[in-house]
Parts: sequence; C-alpha cells; structure tokens
Amino acid sequence: TLKALPPDRQLAIARETLDIYAPLAHRLGMGDLKWRLEDEAFKYLHSKEYRQISRMLARKRAEREAYAERCTAALQEALEKADVQGQVTGRAKHLYSIYNKMDRYAQMGRKFSEIYDLIALRVIVDTEADCYAALGVAHSLWRPISGQFDDYIASPKENMYQSLHTSVVGFDGFPLEVQIRTQRMHEIAEQGVAAHVSYKE
Repeated sequence: TLKALPPDRQLAIARETLDIYAPLAHRLGMGDLKWRLEDEAFKYLHSKEYRQISRMLARKRAEREAYAERCTAALQEALEKADVQGQVTGRAKHLYSIYNKMDRYAQMGRKFSEIYDLIALRVIVDTEADCYAALGVAHSLWRPISGQFDDYIASPKENMYQSLHTSVVGFDGFPLEVQIRTQRMHEIAEQGVAAHVSYKE
C-alpha cells in the first residue's frame, strides 16, 4: 500500500519494515515473508539501487532461467540414477539479498560476477539421511567451491532453520548454490515456527 502514501511516510514505513518486521519474520523462521518485506522496503529506501539490480538481472533473465532449468534437470537425473528420492527446483535470489551481497563483495574488492548464489537449486528429499546422500550426488556432478558449505542440519539456526547449503561450479564454469532439506525442514523454513507446532500436534 506504500505507493498511495506521500514520500516521507513511504520512507518511514519502509525503514520500520526493514528494521523491525523483516527481522521479526526472520526470527520466527518465516523466510518467504521475510524476503517479500525486504524487497518491498528496499524498493522505497534504495530506489536507485533497486532499479539498477533489477535491470542487471532482467538483461540476462532468459539466459539465467535456461541455465537454472538445465542444472535442475541434470541434478534431478543424477538423483534418480543414485536412487535418491527428491524433487529439484531452481530459483533466483531476491533483490535485497543480492544488494547486501554486492555491498559486502565490494568491500572485499570482489565483483558482482563472483556472487555464488544468484541462481539456487533447492532439493526436497524424504529423510535427513537423504539430505547427505543428495549432497554427495551434487558434489559428484559439480565441483564444490572451497569454504562455501554450511550444515544447518547438524547445527540448526536459532529460528530452527535446517538445511544443507553448498556452492558449486556448475556447467560452463558458472557458480550456483544448492540447498538440500526434507519437506518438514522446508515448511519450517518457509512458514516458521508455526509449521513446527503443527507437526508436533
């Protein structure tokens, strides 16, 4: 509803959203809501950067989508050959996340092209053991990038988030991130602690 408000109110509400409501959503483990709030606030607080990143991504959107589809199909086929039951989907990172990464990378003297997870694959499997089996399949398909692996299953985040994260060198030398989790972990990651309570009951 911000577009209907005067500019000073837009900025105040966007700042409040970024400072209070998005972190609260994150704390509750509501990943989907968190990134929606962040992107909406980002559009008003840093409109120039928002447009710049949107244009950068839009220029190569078709190319990125084709690449994500190719990687998704390859990983799905590799999982089936390894007899690991799982569903692979591809997605692009959201704009505020990319903005933060660009800022951090610039401070380290690195480039936009070095951001490892503009494209991410998500693998949903049946069991925790399948998560690690799927990780082995991904690492046999593509070379893992050193220092770019996190095991949030063995060490969950405070908000109960669990997943395996790895960055790999995909086809044609382009990097991508692979996230692997069970359906239960996925629902907690997307909907937060309420999903965990519904499982318990």
